[in-house]
Amino acid sequence: MIKTPFGTYNGDSWEEHCQIILKMKYENEGYQEMTAHTNGDLGIEGFTRSGIVFQCYCPDNEYETKVYYNHQRDKVTKDLKKLKTYKKQLLNYFRNIKIKKWIFLTPKIPNKDLIAHCHSKAIELREDDSMKELLDVEFDVLAHDENFYVTEILRAKNILNQKVKFDVEIPSEEEIIDWRQCQSESIITLSNKIEKLFPDSDKEKKQKQVNKYVNIQIRNYIKGQELLNKMQQTYNLSYEKQARIKSTIADHLETESLITDLSPKKFIEKTMEKYRAALIGEKFDEQFEFSVYENLLHEAVASWLIDCPLDFGGED
Repeated sequence: MIKTPFGTYNGDSWEEHCQIILKMKYENEGYQEMTAHTNGDLGIEGFTRSGIVFQCYCPDNEYETKVYYNHQRDKVTKDLKKLKTYKKQLLNYFRNIKIKKWIFLTPKIPNKDLIAHCHSKAIELREDDSMKELLDVEFDVLAHDENFYVTEILRAKNILNQKVKFDVEIPSEEEIIDWRQCQSESIITLSNKIEKLFPDSDKEKKQKQVNKYVNIQIRNYIKGQELLNKMQQTYNLSYEKQARIKSTIADHLETESLITDLSPKKFIEKTMEKYRAALIGEKFDEQFEFSVYENLLHEAVASWLIDCPLDFGGED
């Protein structure tokens, strides 16, 4: 199975996924699905009346970059050969339409050498006189990952009532220790703030509670930053929305923390609720799974404690 920000796929589920998004994107260009069950695999999954053909590919396993590339490269080479092998059958489908683009649609492209390979194969086929009846003079071979079809993927998920999730690993203990060592000044500031959350504990118990809560905030921060990076890459509009909400709340936190009558714990709860309500107001709960906007919420609190002058003026 291959995991991406938009889903988890094997060969069959990826092909089904591709057919949905291609029918959406190219409906006005007369997209036609080519099922392998009718006349065998002709090297394409579908085509448009404007001369674009598509071949979908997803390996059934995760591979390291070089092996992944080798599988993709070999698949491109193998299926492009089928254009020549099945030229006669393909001409029956295309009639007077010449193929302008052959697009290799795959979940992700970890090695840019695939782009060079596609370009090389395009030149090779353009120079093959036996293919001139089928191919346009500007015939090209392109590799697309799913980021080319974000709009269609979101539409499909909405229609199928599927919410978006991100697979973000919990930071290891080593990562948390490394972060603490690299951000010693931030740790001092964070610890001083968090001490106010545990005013009634004895000294030894309080120190354990503070250390544990500091580690939780670091974990939330690291995990949240990774989530935000993935969101920025694939859902940039949503990323920008949450950034504006987070920034607006942060702008007023210092003033609110100085004049509030709430205890530090209650003030954090109130701030979290305000941010959660703002995210829900922007329909984050409809677009993303619960885990996504909850992780955003905890990242925001951690970053406000670490990066901005949020402090607590009251006592428990």
